Amino acid sequence: MKALLIFSVMLYHYFQPDIAPPVSKEYLNYSIIKDNKTIGNIRVERSLKDDVTEYLFESRAKVKILYSIEIYDKMGVTFKQNILQQAKLYRTMNGKLKVNNTATWNGSFYNLSDKDGANGSLKQSIFSSTASLYFNEPGKIKSVFSEKFQKMIPIQKVTSQKYRIDLPNGNTTTYTYNNGICTLVEADTDFASLKFVLDTSSNKLH
Repeated sequence: MKALLIFSVMLYHYFQPDIAPPVSKEYLNYSIIKDNKTIGNIRVERSLKDDVTEYLFESRAKVKILYSIEIYDKMGVTFKQNILQQAKLYRTMNGKLKVNNTATWNGSFYNLSDKDGANGSLKQSIFSSTASLYFNEPGKIKSVFSEKFQKMIPIQKVTSQKYRIDLPNGNTTTYTYNNGICTLVEADTDFASLKFVLDTSSNKLH
């Protein structure tokens, strides 16, 4: 009887489907501001499962200068054991493809590609990118990976909770933090100076 019971328990566990560990998800919402007017929004999501962290960034903005420009960005970035595994950035302007970048870790270096095909490699491990800056104050980190420029870019501490990145095209981006979460991004872009302001009423943090 005892042997039969043990056998039954073994069969039960053998045929039971594996129960996947829970995925922890958090998200942040930002309003895109130009000249004190809201012109778009950003949603950044972070999901955690075991030793894998994934960031999903999606933004839409409509800017009117001499004519209307609609910009759509989608970014997906995955870290495993704190090392970047893959970073993708997709961008359209008025529906036309402008950026389609991918960086993929092969265990030794990153293979880089853009909308025109292969775009070289990067031979170092990456521990932080611009996507991860929304959830993680840089602290002592000296450089981050730019999904747009596909290279490491120095990040400088301006004050105790404020950091600046000088981009290769001459533009600058400044990040301000509160309790480790980015509350304000001030971005000089090719077409306007923008602010990304955290919407504290609609964010979900566990």
